[in-house]
Amino acid sequence: MPDYGAFIWEWFWQLRQAQPPGFSGPVPISNLELAAWCQLTGNVVRREELAILRTMDARFCAEIEKETEAIRARDAA
Repeated sequence: MPDYGAFIWEWFWQLRQAQPPGFSGPVPISNLELAAWCQLTGNVVRREELAILRTMDARFCAEIEKETEAIRARDAA
């Protein structure tokens, strides 16, 4: 990611660190959690940045799911 977008990575990991794990994998970041994070940090998230964060979160959850399935398949063999 270009340097000018590094803050989005920082925001993403701050949001993910506050996210509790789900029973069957990662839970997507909710609108309520995002709003609370904005209020607590004072960060203002533009519409475009929100779309990027949502895409990053969806991809993160999907990749963790794939990794979890691969581990289950290996353990079952």
